[in-house]
Amino acid sequence: MTATGTTATRTAEMKTTEMKTTTRLLTHEWLRTRGSLGTTFGVIALIGVLGSLLGATGWPALSQLGLALGMLAAVVAVPAVQLTLAADYWRTGYGRTGYFTHSIPVRGSTIFWVKLAWAMIVSLAALVLTAGLALLAWWAAARQSGLTSPSYSVLSDAWTTVTAAAPAWMIAAGLFAALASFLIWPVYYYFSVSVGHERRLAGLGAGGPVVVFVLVYVATQLLSLLGMIVLPFGVGEADGETLGIVRFDLLSEMAAGASASNNVMPVGFLAASIVLVVFCLWRTARSWNHKVALA
Repeated sequence: MTATGTTATRTAEMKTTEMKTTTRLLTHEWLRTRGSLGTTFGVIALIGVLGSLLGATGWPALSQLGLALGMLAAVVAVPAVQLTLAADYWRTGYGRTGYFTHSIPVRGSTIFWVKLAWAMIVSLAALVLTAGLALLAWWAAARQSGLTSPSYSVLSDAWTTVTAAAPAWMIAAGLFAALASFLIWPVYYYFSVSVGHERRLAGLGAGGPVVVFVLVYVATQLLSLLGMIVLPFGVGEADGETLGIVRFDLLSEMAAGASASNNVMPVGFLAASIVLVVFCLWRTARSWNHKVALA
């Protein structure tokens, strides 16, 4: 066998081994978290369904309470499961079982990427639950107040309105941005937990990740502001009928005060978010490889 053939064979074997390792780690994530996730999903779904059904009864006071619970369940579904996984990430990576996790003969960053991938999968499942609970709450509100109930024709008409007002690429970008707005939070949570447990912050104990998360939040706001200033563009009416990319000068709008235009959504903050997410991903993977400090 030639040297080139040997190298190709070794590369293929390495890729196969990596795939098997990733599959085993993902399976372990499922087996370890299925209990807590099942409880979280079950409780939220139960509250959402019962709340909406109670809201649809029209009973004084109780129906309003039920409707509020139904809408609340839809709102908290994604954050609840993400925080459940963040607590598991903290416990298994830096808590009592942290030594076991870091003794696994796998590169630390590989474990991190698998944990993050599992968080994304679960978050998508939670989004499906959110959509279902939101439709149920909408139905309950319609029965109580006489609003239009959710139906295929209503949703189809809404989609037709959207497609008529914006080009396909903008709709796709908007959907992607909306989805990303839910999925970026595990990145911030995991970054905060990992960096907050490094040697320089280990003395703060549980306060380390909290301090880092606060700093991440502040950085998000500052970078978003900077992004909107550096990239003076937004989404607005480009020709009076359809949406498009238009110029949006944030500083001028702020100076205009009450007379400022309110029909443009700036997009510069998206670039800032991308930069921050990429940095958090890189830094968290590096922390798993080089900077773990267990108590």
